[in-house]
Formats: sequence, C-alpha cells, structure tokens
Amino acid sequence: MGVSHNIGLDFSFFKSRLSGSVELYHNTTKDLLIQFPTAGSGYEFQYRNMGSVRNRGFEVSLNAVLVEKDNFGLTLGANLSMNENMVTDLGGLDRIESETQWASTEVGTDYIVEVGKPLGNMYGYQSDGFYKASDFTYTDGKWVLNEGVVDSSPVIGADYLRPGAMKLKDQDNDGEVTVDDKVVIGNSQAKGFGGITLSGYLYGFDFSANFNYVFGNDIYNANKIEFTSSRKYNNRNFMKTDEKRWTNIDWSTGQLITDPDQLDAVNADAALWSPAVGNAVLTDWAIEDGSFLRLTSATIGYTLPSHITMKAKISRLRFYVTGTNLFCLTRYSGYDPEVDTRRATPLTPGVDYSAYPKSIGYVVGVNLTF
Repeated sequence: MGVSHNIGLDFSFFKSRLSGSVELYHNTTKDLLIQFPTAGSGYEFQYRNMGSVRNRGFEVSLNAVLVEKDNFGLTLGANLSMNENMVTDLGGLDRIESETQWASTEVGTDYIVEVGKPLGNMYGYQSDGFYKASDFTYTDGKWVLNEGVVDSSPVIGADYLRPGAMKLKDQDNDGEVTVDDKVVIGNSQAKGFGGITLSGYLYGFDFSANFNYVFGNDIYNANKIEFTSSRKYNNRNFMKTDEKRWTNIDWSTGQLITDPDQLDAVNADAALWSPAVGNAVLTDWAIEDGSFLRLTSATIGYTLPSHITMKAKISRLRFYVTGTNLFCLTRYSGYDPEVDTRRATPLTPGVDYSAYPKSIGYVVGVNLTF
C-alpha cells in the first residue's frame, strides 16, 4: 500500500523551442513484506506486512531546439532525477541484516537496513592499512604482536597476523577487531541519474547521440577482494593492482624475511597489505564511487539528395552507422560501473562479482523508400 503526493509544472517558451517539465514528489510505501524472526523450533522466520519506506525528490526534463535552419539544425534534450530514500518502520525490529554470500559465509553480514537510514547500506570494516614490522617482536621463530597494538586476527585469521597483514580499525576501542566493529561503509543508491540526447542535421548528414549518467552511488567491488587475496587457497593468480603490495619474501633468495629492518627496507614504498589472509574481508577499500557518464548509442547517417534518387525511382535512400556503448567515463576500477549481480534479495544491491562487461557494438544499415 502506498500514498503518493506530487506536484508538477509543464512549460513551453519561444514557440515551443524550449520546453520541459518539473515534478516534485513525496511517496510513502507501507506494509512491506519483511522476514520477521520467530522463536522456537521449525521455521526461523515468517513473512509479515509491516515495513515502510519513504521516497522523495524531483524530476526535471528539458528539450531545446538550439538551431533550426533549412540545412542545419541542432536539438538538445536532458533529464535529471534525484531521490532521497529512507526506511521509516521495520515493524519493531532494530535492524535487518543481509548477506550477499558471494564468498559463501566468509564475509557474513555485509548489508544492513535500519530505521531512519536508506536502503542499500553496505556494512563492513574500515581499513587501517597494514601492520608494520615495528608492531611486532620476532621471538622463537614467531611474530608476536606488541602490547597496545590493535589485534585484527579474529577477522583475518590468527595464522596470518604478521607484518604486512591487513589491519582494521577498532571502532569500540577494546583492542580487538571483531564483528562488533563493523560500520556502514557505503550506499548503493544514487543521488541522481538521468540522460542527455543530442541530435542534428547538416546538408544531408544527420546524427544523434544518447548519454546516460549516474552520480553519488557506491559499488561493492567483490572482484577486488576475490582476485587480490589468497584466502585459504594456494597458487592463485592475482589481479594486478596499481598499488605496490607488501611482501614478506626476499625474492633474491626465495626465503621469508625475519629481520624487521630488512622488512621495512624491502617494503619502504608498499601501499597495500600482503595478499595472505584467512577469510574474505569486506572493507571500505573495496567500496568505490560508481558515478559514470556513458555514451549509450550514437548514429551518423547520410541521405542522398532527392534529385539523384528520383532518377532511380527511389523516394529516399539513407546510409547510416550506429555504435553502442562507445565509451564510459568513470573512476570505478572494475569493468563496468553499471552492475548489480547479487539479486537473490533486493536488500543487497550494487555488488560487482564476476559480471560480464558490456561490449562495444556497431551496426551498418540502409533505409530505402520507394
């Protein structure tokens, strides 16, 4: 059940050379289906109609005829939508935790829904870089964590706690990183999205270009975790990163380095932790800005002059070429920022895990009218 409120305005100026619309909306959806936990044996939960969410924002569209001559014309169209989402009720529940399970149960809860906050909140650890040799004392063939240094071993695995290991922030300042130190580290919902269309003609030539864009959303790059860590597997091929990784090996001898000074010298310009880790761990390092501008399609055509085609009893003859997904401007490090792969539940949007990237395509054609 939902209640919608909206007010809009359509406008047109200069003999419709400039037109568009503006709409404000405030929508509330109630009685959402929620998995409510149940006590006792048997089923762990039951579905109940008790949640509610609110969406409010605005939509703007604009169309402008910039130039309109006999042999030259240019038209621009654009639209923008901005939305604010908020959970207003969970039927008495404090929160709803959800798992993407891209790495089975290793990551655990990586999305969370809470009253007063938007849907799509990503839930994980904040990265604190990596451990240095000075954080340990090497005694009896083992690296022993110094007193007062935060212990991340409950998350990364005790066997992997050594210089160069992933270090996490201790949110509750108890000296140890556990699941209680998870926080919201990103959100999949875009602040705004829309499209731009540009079309025109010039002495028999015509063209059109269609763009779409999104800004303000985060992407959960599970590929970044999967392909840059060994976890419990040996002899894995790692995806290349732009950051130099910590190493515990003297590559001239192939032996582990146990001297702290030598470790510091070898890793003087290291910017990323060692790939050795016991579990898949979601940190804010794997949460990236998903904003992009994509040229979705573009067409260039040419229509032969009618005095030529009429000699062949042809009313109109047009040749054209169309390209799709020609380029995408983004800071996202993955293959495609327009991605959503974990769809078993709507509570885990914006995950990139082994998604097949969009390909560039071309079509050449002829329009023939007798």
